Amino acid sequence: MLHNNYIGIIAVLLVGAITYLFIVFWNKRLRDASLNLGISSDHNKITRIILTCILIVFLFYLDFVRDYVFHNLSWRMDYQYLIEQGGSPDKYVDPTDSWMKAILGNASSNTIYLLKYVSSGIFILLYGFLSHLILRLIYPSNNTLPYTILLYGLGTLSMGLVFSCYFFQWSHDTKLNFYLIAMEIGHFLESSLPTLLSILGFKIYLSSQELKPNE
Repeated sequence: MLHNNYIGIIAVLLVGAITYLFIVFWNKRLRDASLNLGISSDHNKITRIILTCILIVFLFYLDFVRDYVFHNLSWRMDYQYLIEQGGSPDKYVDPTDSWMKAILGNASSNTIYLLKYVSSGIFILLYGFLSHLILRLIYPSNNTLPYTILLYGLGTLSMGLVFSCYFFQWSHDTKLNFYLIAMEIGHFLESSLPTLLSILGFKIYLSSQELKPNE
């Protein structure tokens, strides 16, 4: 059993080391990083409100796009797996959308499985970038980028750390639980929730700073 746990131990240590290096790097290099994209408090407030509304609508729309992509990837992967196991194409129903079928072509189930991880990374980057844009528009006088990086960086590493536990020689149910927890962390990062919580968090923080008595 110890031999079978080597991969899990290595994975946990590797993700732990990357997390430590990320925190150190963030503290030394990224804490004051900025990417204002030409957005400042000098811009017309109405313009910023309109742009913010457009981006928030797009953010919610991206939730549907993300669900569409992953549902179709899962359906196609399951269908391809059945065919690869010797099943007849006429015997199974493939609910994959025709557009996704055209994109995936005859990709194997393993290839589609890897595509799900690639897609997950792309969506996390997209959501992180949108989050920064929206926060920058709402709080143009504050540098929100370091905290956006910290949120998505630690979130992704947390997902990797939990998923690393899947490789240990646990019972099937325990392994499945670790996998599902990691997947839920991914679902959180690949959604509009981090952005909405960040907006609220910055609002609470800035309000508390305004209420703090002068020393």
